[in-house]
Amino acid sequence: MLLAVIALTACVKSAEPRGIPVFASADPTATPEVLNFSNAHFTERNEVNHDSRLEWWYHSGHLVTESGREFGFHFSLFKSDVDSLGTVESQNFVAQLGILDVRTGEHYETSRAQAGARAVGDAPMTLGVADWAYGVLPNGGAHMIAAFGDEIGLELVTKSTTPVMLHNEIGWLPTEAGATYYYTWPRQDTAGELTLNGETFNVTGVSWFDHQWGDFFVLGKPAGWQWFALQLDDGGSLMITESRGIDGEIVDTYGTYMSSLGEVRALTQAEDGIALKAISEWTSPETGGVYPSGWLLTVDSLALDVVIDPVVDEQEVQGGLPAASTYWEGKSRISGRQNGEPIGGNAYVELSGYVDPDPIEWIQRR
Repeated sequence: MLLAVIALTACVKSAEPRGIPVFASADPTATPEVLNFSNAHFTERNEVNHDSRLEWWYHSGHLVTESGREFGFHFSLFKSDVDSLGTVESQNFVAQLGILDVRTGEHYETSRAQAGARAVGDAPMTLGVADWAYGVLPNGGAHMIAAFGDEIGLELVTKSTTPVMLHNEIGWLPTEAGATYYYTWPRQDTAGELTLNGETFNVTGVSWFDHQWGDFFVLGKPAGWQWFALQLDDGGSLMITESRGIDGEIVDTYGTYMSSLGEVRALTQAEDGIALKAISEWTSPETGGVYPSGWLLTVDSLALDVVIDPVVDEQEVQGGLPAASTYWEGKSRISGRQNGEPIGGNAYVELSGYVDPDPIEWIQRR
């Protein structure tokens, strides 16, 4: 079985906190590389495959047909390095596709996995994972997705309409489980075809793109995170993350905000007054995972006070990954006020580390 996202082996049921591997460091890169997005060449250099333990390319978005029928989607490509040397030949890939039919409330998912990925197109990067294809297109902030399953399919092209959003100001975050490069194109014009149960729709919309890589680890429950990608009606974009450490306690709450004019600022809980509170919870009938559901979010420095509501509760993602990596990825609605005025929007929310995992026996580098 391919080991993806979490480089681990598993044996016995347990949800106890686990230690961090001895070779993990909170600061493996003493001087982070500058992520340069000043021209297309440097943008493409950052977008393509890196020599790192973990890496993922992630899209989520809000699509609509010409008749007004709404869908949500997420597509993710995960790469993991599981051998002792971290060579290119050891890279394993898992790709996931999820589609939410807003009209019916049904959530569909499918996935592909492959040891290594093959080039199926020209530079900067076009990769094939089984019978799916994913590509980074020229000129920066543009991508293509071609993924099809028995019930669903998606063929999209995305193009960014904003500057890049570097998280933690420089696009690099040190954590207790290693460090990660992390940036976002928060708004991408998106168009293509969506297939559902044999019917194909022309769709357009706006999507969100994340790219993350580094020598870090995803530890599994009780560690994990709540992640929010908000696309506000006034053109602003907001990422908020609440992360939990190996004991399950919150270790950090931070964010990045981009105004409608493309101005970017990093946010911290202490300086910007970020407050996040779950309203309810939902228990998965498939995995037994208990997830928060619905949130109150305030950011004092942005004069923002909103409610984030899942469109439906059943948006859990299981396909292609070890049980410990099961997560919830859900299309959500935003309502509330900013600067005293009503504001709304669309969001995607990711909840990681809520399913009891098999215990982790870390693969050691030799």
